[in-house]
Amino acid sequence: MNFEFMAMQYKFGALLAFGFLIVYFCSMYLGGVIGSVVYYFLYATETASNVATSTDEARVILVVLKRLGGMLLGGCVLYFLIRQIVQRMPNAVSYSELGFVRSSWVICIALFALGLSLNLFFVLVARQLFPFAGARSPHELEGINEVAERFTYMAAFCLIVLAPLNEEALFRGALYSGFKNSFGKIPASLVITLIFSSTHLDAYSDGYWVNIVSLLLCSLLLVLIRTWSGSLYPAMSVHAGLNSVLLFPVQIFSG
Repeated sequence: MNFEFMAMQYKFGALLAFGFLIVYFCSMYLGGVIGSVVYYFLYATETASNVATSTDEARVILVVLKRLGGMLLGGCVLYFLIRQIVQRMPNAVSYSELGFVRSSWVICIALFALGLSLNLFFVLVARQLFPFAGARSPHELEGINEVAERFTYMAAFCLIVLAPLNEEALFRGALYSGFKNSFGKIPASLVITLIFSSTHLDAYSDGYWVNIVSLLLCSLLLVLIRTWSGSLYPAMSVHAGLNSVLLFPVQIFSG
């Protein structure tokens, strides 16, 4: 019995979808290692480059290169797996079931603005209404606007392009479809919300409850938009809007 025949009989469920998650994060880790190697060879010392002029700048540059390497390799592996699974399991899963369905550009632009507005609300309003009294842990990209301009562009590419493309295809695409096939829409939505939130642990680092609540709400919103539209592209647009706030040239991480 060859692989193609076995694959056609196999259901695209939660177990197989969870395998996507494991492979993606392993690929991201490997890509991050590659990014670190690039940093240490090219930017670690001032004798090699005039970019890293302070400890904070060096930290941000290293984070950007690790993220870029991780997301590039992780995205390539993820979309390769999606293509393979659709080709080899045509009776079990399709591109449309995974959410690769056309959506209106007008809707996507409006939802990008919605994501941007929501995060600005959490950043500029909710944090002022409920100030954080504890010790604040700085976000790993804090200070991105003070480093060389090209690294700001790299960070923007990671946050606004790669992260929505990769994470929506993974969480609201493969994982949501697999868990929905196994458990139904509502359990799948809740599980994906929790898994997505748990993979963004930097929001939990200082225990600030506004960060935690906003992350959970945004994660749930992305699932609802995916369910409502039947497409990943509106969710990608909201996600890009949410992430774009991280690059604003203001001190947005104050509690």
